[in-house]
Amino acid sequence: MKKFIHKKFLLEVVITTIFFFSIEMIFRVVEKFTIIDWATFRIFLSCFFISLLLSFFTYFFKKDQTRRRVTALLLFIATIYAWVQAGFNNFLGVYVSFGTSGQIGAVTSYIKEFLLSYKLEYYFIFIPFILYLVYIYQMKKINKEEIGKIGVKPRIFTCFVLLLTGGLYIATLYIPFMQNPIQMALNKHLFFSPTNSSVAINQFGTSVFGVLDIKQQFWPVYIIEESFEKPEGNEEDTRVFDDTIWEEITREETDTTLKTLDQYFLSRPIEQPNDYTGYFKGKNVIVIMMESVNNIILNAEYYPNFQRILEHAWYWENNYSPRNACATGDNEFSGMTSIYALNSACTANVYPNNEYFTSIFNRFKNSGYTVTSYHNLDSTYYSRDIFHYSMGSMAYYDGNALGMSFDSNDYLEWPSDVELMEKSSAIFTQNTPFMAWITTVTPHQPYDGDSTYGNKYLSLFDDTAYPITLKRYMSKLKVTDDALGVLLDTLEEKDLLSDTVIVLYGDHYPYGLVDSDVDMAVDYDVYDFYEIERTPFVIYNSELEPETFSGKTSYMNILPTLANLFDLDYDPRFYFGEDLFSENFSGRVVFADSSWEDNIARYDARSGLVTYLGEERYSMKELRAINQDINQKKQMSKLVITSDYFADLEEKICLKTESSTTERNEENE
Repeated sequence: MKKFIHKKFLLEVVITTIFFFSIEMIFRVVEKFTIIDWATFRIFLSCFFISLLLSFFTYFFKKDQTRRRVTALLLFIATIYAWVQAGFNNFLGVYVSFGTSGQIGAVTSYIKEFLLSYKLEYYFIFIPFILYLVYIYQMKKINKEEIGKIGVKPRIFTCFVLLLTGGLYIATLYIPFMQNPIQMALNKHLFFSPTNSSVAINQFGTSVFGVLDIKQQFWPVYIIEESFEKPEGNEEDTRVFDDTIWEEITREETDTTLKTLDQYFLSRPIEQPNDYTGYFKGKNVIVIMMESVNNIILNAEYYPNFQRILEHAWYWENNYSPRNACATGDNEFSGMTSIYALNSACTANVYPNNEYFTSIFNRFKNSGYTVTSYHNLDSTYYSRDIFHYSMGSMAYYDGNALGMSFDSNDYLEWPSDVELMEKSSAIFTQNTPFMAWITTVTPHQPYDGDSTYGNKYLSLFDDTAYPITLKRYMSKLKVTDDALGVLLDTLEEKDLLSDTVIVLYGDHYPYGLVDSDVDMAVDYDVYDFYEIERTPFVIYNSELEPETFSGKTSYMNILPTLANLFDLDYDPRFYFGEDLFSENFSGRVVFADSSWEDNIARYDARSGLVTYLGEERYSMKELRAINQDINQKKQMSKLVITSDYFADLEEKICLKTESSTTERNEENE
C-alpha cells in the first residue's frame, strides 16, 4: 500500500510539473520569448520545485480529490496571472506589478477596450488548466475514495530533493555559461531585486516573478554594483560648478541611499555649452504634450495646422514615446524632469508631493519666467493638482478652473482641445516672458463608440478604406490640429509669435487602436521592433528655417535640450536625458523595458539579443557599458523618486549655505 501511495505521489509531482511548465511555455511562445534558452531550464526547475513542494504539503490531506482541488486552484491562479500579464503588456506595453496602482486603474477604466485588445493566442494559456480539470474528473471516476499519506522517509527524501533543486536553481543564477554577458541586469541581482519586470519574467517565468514581485513590495532590495568617484575637470571647461557644499553634505550623509545618489551625480560628467547654447534665450516657451498623437498627424491634407508648424520647425523624424506604467502621467513626469519614471507604479500619482528643483518649471521660474500649466480635464486620472505645484508651476489650471464643461465619467466625450487653447492662451500671454505647459486630451481613447469629436470630422475620411475606429480617432485628432491653429493665430494677434518657441511631443501612440489600424495610416512598419511607439517631436519658432534631424530621441531629452537652448541656470548632471545639440549626443532611445535603439543597433532587453542596422558594430565591452549605463540611470531614477532625493538635497544645501553665510558675517563683524 505504501509503495502504491509513494508512486502516486511521484506521479502527481510529474503531472503537476508538466501542467505548470506548460503554462510557462505557452506564455513564452505567445510573448515571443526564446524557447531554446537557459531561462527555459531555469523555469523548468522552478516548476518542478513548486510542484514538489505543493505535492509534499497536499499529501497531508487524506483525500486525493482535496489534493487535486488545491493544485487546480493554484494552477488557475498561475494561469490567470500569466494571461493578465500578456494582456497588460499588449495593452500598456509593460508587465503588471502588485505595486502598480496606476496600471490597474488604466485597465478598469477601459475594461471593454482591454478585453477587446486580447489576441486569440493569449487564450491558449488556459489549455493546461482545462486539461488538468479533465484529468481530475477522470481520476475521480477511476477511484473516488483513495486515501493515503506518504511516510516519514519519503518526506525526508522529498526535503532533500527540494534543497537540491533549490540549490541547482540558485546555481543557474551564477554559473557563467548560463548568463547573457550583456543582459541589462544580472540574473543574480534580478532575482533578489526584480526591478525590470520584462527581463525578470523572461528569465524566471511568470509564477516566480509574481512571488518575487510580492517580496519586493514588502521587503524591497535595490542593488547598486558600482562605487562612484568625481571626475577631474578640464581647464577649458566653461560650465563649471562649485561642489564644495554638496561634497560636504555627501561626506556627512548617513543615509546609504542618499549618499549613493550624491556620489553618483557628482561622478557624472558635466555637459559643456555648444553652438546652440542660448539660441532662444529670453523667448517665451510653450510645451504641449499631445494626448495619443503619433505620426498620423503628419498628413498635411487632414492636419494643416501641424503642417503649418513644420514649415518653421526643427523636426526629429525618429522620436519615440515609450509607454510606461502610466503612459500619459509617467511620460509627462519624465518630460518635466528628465528622470525615468518607475516601471512598477504610476509615479505622478504615488509620489505627487515629491519636489524637483531641477524640473522644467523651476528652471524657467528661476530665470524670471512666469510659469503656468494647463489641462482640460480634472484630476480623475492623475494628481496634476498636486504634482504640478510640487514641480514648481506657479498656477495650474484644470478644466474646472478654466470653466470648461465636461463629464469626467463619460469616457467617450473628452473635452475640447480648442477650448483648452482658447482659455489657456488668454491667461499665459498676460505676462512675459512666460513658460506654459499644456496637456491636451481630445484624441483620447476609446474609439469604438459615437462621440461628439469622434464623429465631428468623419466625413473627411469618407473616401478612405479606414475602419470606423481609426476614422473616429482621426476625427478627434483633427480637433487637436484645430487647437494648434487657434494657438498660432492668438500669438500672432498679440504680436508674440516670433518671440515664442513652441515644443510639441506626443505622450504615446493611440494604443486604443489595434496595431493594424495604426499601420494603415503611417508610412512605417509598426510591427518592427518598437516602431509602434514612434511619435512626433517638434521645436517651432516662426523665424526658424525648417530642419529635419535623424538621431533617435524621446521625451527624456526635452528638458536638457531646452535648458541649453534657453541658457537656463541648470546642472546637466541631474538629467538622464541628453541635449540634442550636444557634441556627445548618442542618438539612443531607451524603451520602458530597457530595450534601446540607436543608429547602429537595436538591443532587445527581454531576449538579450542585439540586431545591427548597418555594417558598424559595437564591441562586447561597448555593449556592456551601454547597458550598465542605462541600468544605472533607471536604478538611480527609482532611488531619486522613492527617497524624494531632490527635496532633501535642496534643503540641506540651503541649510549649509545659510550656515556658511552666517559664519562669514560673524567673522566680518
